[in-house]
Amino acid sequence: MHRALSILATASLLLASKPDPGRVTARRLNRYEYNNTIGDLLAIQFHPADDFPADDSGYGFDNNGDVLSLSPVLMEKYLHAAEKIARTAINIGPLPQPTLAAHSRRDNRVEGPGLTVNHAFPAEGDYDILIGVSGPADPVKLSLSLDNQAPQTLPVEEALENRRAAEVRIHVPHGDHLLAAAIIPDGPPVTDTSASKPQPDLYVGYLQVRGPYNPVSPPPSESYRRVFRCGHAPGDHTLECSRANLAEFARRAYRRPPESQEVDNLLRFVEMAQKQGNSLERGMQIALEAILVSPQFLFRIERDPESAHPAPHEIGSFELATRLSYFLWSSTPDDELLQLAAENRLHKPAVLHQQILRMLHDPKADALADNFGGQWLETRNLASIQPDPEKFPVFDTKLRQAMQQETRLFFRSIIHEDRSILDFLDANYTFLNQRLASFYGIPGVEGNQFRRVELPPDSHRGGMLGQASVLTVSSYAARTSPVLRGKWILENILNAPPPPPPPNVPSLDEKAIGASTTARQQMEQHRSNPACRSCHARMDPLGFGLENYDAIGRWRTQDANFPVDASGTLPDGKTFNGPDELKLILVQHKDAFTECLAAKLLTYALGRGLESYDQPAVQSIARRTGSGDYKFSRLIEEIVASAPFQKRRGEEAKQ
Repeated sequence: MHRALSILATASLLLASKPDPGRVTARRLNRYEYNNTIGDLLAIQFHPADDFPADDSGYGFDNNGDVLSLSPVLMEKYLHAAEKIARTAINIGPLPQPTLAAHSRRDNRVEGPGLTVNHAFPAEGDYDILIGVSGPADPVKLSLSLDNQAPQTLPVEEALENRRAAEVRIHVPHGDHLLAAAIIPDGPPVTDTSASKPQPDLYVGYLQVRGPYNPVSPPPSESYRRVFRCGHAPGDHTLECSRANLAEFARRAYRRPPESQEVDNLLRFVEMAQKQGNSLERGMQIALEAILVSPQFLFRIERDPESAHPAPHEIGSFELATRLSYFLWSSTPDDELLQLAAENRLHKPAVLHQQILRMLHDPKADALADNFGGQWLETRNLASIQPDPEKFPVFDTKLRQAMQQETRLFFRSIIHEDRSILDFLDANYTFLNQRLASFYGIPGVEGNQFRRVELPPDSHRGGMLGQASVLTVSSYAARTSPVLRGKWILENILNAPPPPPPPNVPSLDEKAIGASTTARQQMEQHRSNPACRSCHARMDPLGFGLENYDAIGRWRTQDANFPVDASGTLPDGKTFNGPDELKLILVQHKDAFTECLAAKLLTYALGRGLESYDQPAVQSIARRTGSGDYKFSRLIEEIVASAPFQKRRGEEAKQ
């Protein structure tokens, strides 16, 4: 309840001060949001937006409305995606014809004489199962079981090309099922086991599935049921069903109740299809495609009331539900949010407080770690990083994936456990598997499975700055970069990004680094240039504090021919030696970090860059988060309660 009161107090304060909440450009769904939205609307398993052109970024994030353009190529992709999605959700094709599918031992990489395969049966029906035996001609029988049920025993007979096989027809339901074939001895072996040469093994060589015969229409898929919420069986729908189903689907797709005229326009696609001799389901496919290419679906549109020019005003309930959902889930509002919006209750502080906690505990909040976190921490770039293979032969695809997974699971734990945001700076735990633990030199972790690991005091791995993903993306391919790492800390922890470098800055002598000099010595010479001194005096000490980590985040005390010097002096006179002491200083600057994270999250939540008039809101969010023990949920609640999140400035009246 105290947090709900805090939301109310914040809202009252902001109302009294009449701040400028800014104005958000109508923005289209980016690729990540499109995939999540389609998945939540229709339970589609594939990711249609993976084929879309890459989204541009603005102010560090790819959900910025000012840079999310709509090109002819992207519009064409939307049309193709809508058609594929509609045909997948409403599958009205004929029942499958009999086909042959073969499973071999080589394809399934099995051990032992038996063969177990997972087969996707396209429809309920009868299937012929042919099991082939390879090896010596010992008398045997075969057993076959479906989904680990009691097996049936089959005689083995000579098949074509002198092969031995058993065949049986079974009735199988639609979907994925496990087929297991095993060999049963049926008499003494005919091979000479006393021979000096090794005898060939007897094993199940292949398993063939033919069918379906006498197929039965499969039950409606989850995607189908999400379109046809009337619950009628396929073929039993009416135009009244279609209108109700389209109105309901449009409500979820448009993230607001559709107007009557909008539903009438969609229903015309169904009527037109029937007049042309097509089925009602085919008409619904076309109507679904129309919804998925509509600006009402592709764009998040917020409308100003007529009286709002240009006064700031509270956004509508459905607009608030949409902002909240795409902020925390990168996806469309669920039924509970839409219902609260329809009841005009979502603006109430107690209701909003409860919804924030519910949404942060939902697995869909992982999107905040993956989408926001991957861009804020820049670990999304790890997929394209290619360290020098000669200098770092240990770096491979599995290590790259382990690095990303550690950071992803670490961020998720802060969200779902509602931990302090200061854990980002210096946590005493992380998530490791054997490969990454070995890379870090942390014993006692075995297997490929990631698990939570309490860090030893001397691990040097607490917080983001000890994670190899961050350290790798802030390095060059062949060496570390104190400049890149210092700039990363200034931008992503202290919210004090340096200005762009002046033109014609000379490069470092790469060949000399590690041979006759260190990167630190060259950087100190570089700082003697007055044009470079002011910025590098801020960046370089921070970066030097991480020099104990090499370019892929491995701990080191020696850099080629020179011992590592990880000491530094900050502009305020504070000194440190090594990453552990640097982290302590950053924790002491916790309010600067809180303000930085608040600014980053608010930028991401709004989908626009922050302006000078947003600064009071950012400072208020950070201050109130600190008074709430720096809990992650408190930071989210203060952002949601802020004027920039709950309000928008009206558009200037046109002259």
